Amino acid sequence: MKYLCTPDTTLHDLIGQDSAEGFRYGPLAAALKSGEELVLEASHVLPPLMPTKIDALLGRLFIVETEETLRTPPGFRLVLA
Repeated sequence: MKYLCTPDTTLHDLIGQDSAEGFRYGPLAAALKSGEELVLEASHVLPPLMPTKIDALLGRLFIVETEETLRTPPGFRLVLA
């Protein structure tokens, strides 16, 4: 899975957000759920602390809206491109 980063990309964009149809998983949460590789394209434009924040979530990501805990599954890989 690929996601094109912008300078305005937030953790909510990557994790997901509530919408009128329910919770919409962002690319990070979706890749963790499926065990897919996630390529964050243009990651160099992210705010300086964003990669550190993403790294902190990888061991255990709790999504408040769905009350799920996502752990890094075998096969998951994060690529900052």
